[in-house]
Order: sequence, then C-alpha cells, then structure tokens
Amino acid sequence: MAKIYPEHLPESIVSDPGRQAECKVYALLKTLPDRYTVFYSVHWQTGSKTWGVSEGEADFIIVHPDRGIIVLEVKGGGIRYDAVNNQWYSHSVGGNVYPIKDPIEQGRRNHYNLLKKLEALPGWHVGPINISHAVCFPDTYTRGKNLKPDLPIEMVIDRQGLEDIQNSIMRLFQYLFGNNLLAGAPGQDRMRIIENYLTHSFELRTPLGVEIDYEDQKLVQLTEQQFYALSILGDRKRVAIGGCAGSGKTMLALEKARQFSQLGLNVLLTCFNAPLAEHLRKRLPNVDVFHFHDLCRQAAQETRMQLQEKPGDPYFYEITLPEALLNAAGKIGQVYDAIIVDEGQDFKLSYWIALEALLKENGYFYVFFDNNQNLYDGTLDFGGLISEQPFQLTQNCRNTQAIHNTVIKFHDNPSSLHCAGPIGRIPEVLLYNGEENGLQQLQKLLYQLVVEENIHPTDIAILTPRGRETTKLTSGTRLGNFQLSPHPSTERNVIQATSVYLFKGLEKKVIILTEIDSRTKYNPDMLMYVGCSRARTHLVILVDENAPPTVLNPIRHT
Repeated sequence: MAKIYPEHLPESIVSDPGRQAECKVYALLKTLPDRYTVFYSVHWQTGSKTWGVSEGEADFIIVHPDRGIIVLEVKGGGIRYDAVNNQWYSHSVGGNVYPIKDPIEQGRRNHYNLLKKLEALPGWHVGPINISHAVCFPDTYTRGKNLKPDLPIEMVIDRQGLEDIQNSIMRLFQYLFGNNLLAGAPGQDRMRIIENYLTHSFELRTPLGVEIDYEDQKLVQLTEQQFYALSILGDRKRVAIGGCAGSGKTMLALEKARQFSQLGLNVLLTCFNAPLAEHLRKRLPNVDVFHFHDLCRQAAQETRMQLQEKPGDPYFYEITLPEALLNAAGKIGQVYDAIIVDEGQDFKLSYWIALEALLKENGYFYVFFDNNQNLYDGTLDFGGLISEQPFQLTQNCRNTQAIHNTVIKFHDNPSSLHCAGPIGRIPEVLLYNGEENGLQQLQKLLYQLVVEENIHPTDIAILTPRGRETTKLTSGTRLGNFQLSPHPSTERNVIQATSVYLFKGLEKKVIILTEIDSRTKYNPDMLMYVGCSRARTHLVILVDENAPPTVLNPIRHT
C-alpha cells in the first residue's frame, strides 16, 4: 500500500459534496504499491522580488523513486470543453453546469512551479528529473478519444482507468518519460527531500507556553481544521482566523510568519501580551516580533519622538502610543510586506489604524483572535480592515478532554467546540476559607505535586485574576520550600506565579488557578475561560467557599 499524506481524510473534506471525486481518487491511489508516495491537496508558495508571492497547488502529487513525479489534476462530474470560448465546464449529478479551471494549464503551471521550488531546496541534486502532469476525470469515460492537442488520451485517467489504477499510473509514467524513465528518476535522496518538503505542513513543533523541557516536547499533529486553514491562507491578502483557546491560532500565526520570512518578505508579528511576544521572539529570529505597545515605543524611538510615559493611564496606552506609531509611520513609510496579529480581540480601533499605516500596498494582513478572551474590550471588527467572514477553528488541540469540558462552561457557545485530545483527569476543585487558608492549601498542593507526584516545578504555573498590587502571590513569596516568581525559571525550588492577564497566550502542563473569591467581579466567565484553558494536562482550581454563587457554582460542578 502506498504511503499517503494525509493518512486519513478530514471530515470536512469527506462530507463536502464538491470533493467526492477527489475522495474517490484518494482511496484508489492509496492502494498503489508501497514504493509510491502520494500527497493530497498540496499547497506551496514561491516568491520573487519582481512578482512577489505566487501560490502553487495540486490535487495529487504521485512520486516513485525509480520513475518520477506526476502532478495529477482531478475534475469530477461530466466534463465539457468549449473550444470557441476556450472554457472548461463540469456537469454535476443534479444537472448543474459550472465553469472550471483548465486542468491542463493547472497541471502544467503547477508542475513547473513545483520543479522550480524543489530545485531551490537545500541538498537537491541538480540533474535530470522526471516531472510532468496528467488529468483524471473519475466520473466519465473518454472512450479512447484524444481530447485536445495538449491533452492526448495517454495523459488522462478516466473512470475505466481507475478500475485498474496501478496499471494506469504505470502507463502514465511510461508515456510521460519514455526511455528517460530510469535516467530521470528521483532516487531515494531526492525522494526524502520531496517528502520532507511536502509534509512539513502536517505537523508543527509545539510553540506555545513557557519552555519546560525540550526533551519532553513532542510533535503535535495539526487538527483537520488547522491543516485546512494553512492550505487556504496563502491566496488571500486579508484574513481573520477565529478560534477557541487551544485551537492552535498562535501556532498558525507563528508558521505563517515563518513562511513569509523564508520568502524574503519583511514581516511583523505583533500581539497584545508582552510575555507572549517575548516567547514568540525566541522562535522567530528573522521576524520583527513585538507586543503592540513596545512596537509603538520602538517606532517613536527610531523617529526621535519624545513620549511622556504614564504607566497605568488608559489614555497613554489607547491613544498616545498608537498615535505615536501612526506619526512614526508617516516618516518611516510602509515597511512591512506582511503583518500578522495574534490576540486580535484585544486590539483597539486606534491600534488597527496605526498598524495599517505600516503595511505596504497589497501587503498581507492576518488576524488571529478569540472573542471569548477579550479581556481588554478590544474592537471586534478589526477596524474594518478585513471584510471577509472569519475562518473559524473549533477544535481544541491543547487540553485534555476533561479540562476542555471545564473550559467550555465559560464559553459563550460551548456546543460549537470540540476536543480530540486524551481523556485526562477531571480538574480538581479545592475550597478554602480566607486568604491565609488559601495560601496554606496552595503550599500543601505544591508539595503534593512536586514531591509526591514527582512533577517538575517548571511544569507548573500559578495564575490569579488579581493584579500585582492586590495579589498575595507576590515575587519572592515563600510557600514552604518553594519561592514564587512572576517569570519562568529553571531553578528547582521556583514556581511561576502570575496573573491570568499576563499568561494569556501561554500554557503549562499544570495550572493552579487561585484567589477566586468575591473580588473576582470583572467578567469572571472570561477570566475563568482564559485561566483554565492554559492547562494542558492537569488543572487545579482553588476557590474561596464564600465566593459569589455566579463564580462558585460553575466551578463546583466541574
């Protein structure tokens, strides 16, 4: 059986009536001998300083180390070509007729674009390579007729050809490459390069959260929706991606920024949260990464603009700093080919106006957001900069199912969210009576997790809805043998303790959410949603037994 990517078709494709022809061909190509490797729904980008970014895509790419590469375009339904108007048409089962792209031109363009991309890859052996294109009409019979001068019958697999798919593919290779079949074969070395390049989109190294232990990090498979999102973003200039906590928005933002950077584009990745920006900056050394207010300060400094810092003053952050960025943009110009915004729900109207002033004409503008994490009353229409409806990610791939079931209690549309993670343990809810008792319980819990359960302190974060001035979990506070710090630490006896606000966008294996009491008044559902969703595998909630029922009841029923 052939190796095929993806190994299983996502439900979004299987249930799409417009993709049934591709599903049929996918199932048959999967039965090819094991020397074959098949890639389905492949998208790639190439870029040049003259023409900018161009997209490449193929329904199927079929590769054999001893034969070559075939880009196969699939067109379902009945097929008609109008030579007078040079237009192709497809007839659906219901009798509907609609125009389609020229499959020959698609295959030709994409196979040459793919070849150009492969030849530019590191380690690629320059030399003859068998690569061409063909067409599949899985719902019709050609009756052995040549269809067009540039589409001889030998380049077509019809419904009859699918009945013997192995011989049909072999005949394609023999016709397309003839006596060069062996001389231009990719070989195992180039085969590995092709596979590594075309399958890069199928998995991402976990980029979120405070660095714990690199040996413990694992590759996480993109959810079906994430993979689909990566495949559709490339041909759009302005896109909004909405998603629940844990749906991989930041992973996608990170990967898209990396792709643009690799194409030689000048890229800005910005977010609201300073700790998140610091975390992302380590992953993207060749990209400008700033949290928004630091971006404003940096622009003001470069243009020698004087700012009167007013920490804690909303006017300074919502008006003064964005105006400084807008004024600086008037001097430095539109410097970015692509701007990517994470945590877009937190951005004010003034932020969007200032950001657009930095974007080149026809530049790329992507926004990733979650309205259920709108802790700062951001503008939910992105300042009118994006007109299309957002693409929604509803699959939670960060949390266990047990944690997910707690998180969705605080979401405004819980039935729309899904989780495919492991079942996991039900989150613990521990009651305390008063602040001192809460600290005692927290100290006991830390001892249990670290000493008895053998969990490393760097895998734990304590989160509070309180600010720096009101929390009891201040920097340097000692709880038994443990010392609290607002920052991540590699020291054995140091535990990170910070606010829900500052930890938004990050994650840990274990989250302890505490100081949940009568002071938790500002949008407690949103605070609980953000706080609980930071936990990947284990969640403990410490709540005051005298907390208001609106806060206490949903937690007690976890």
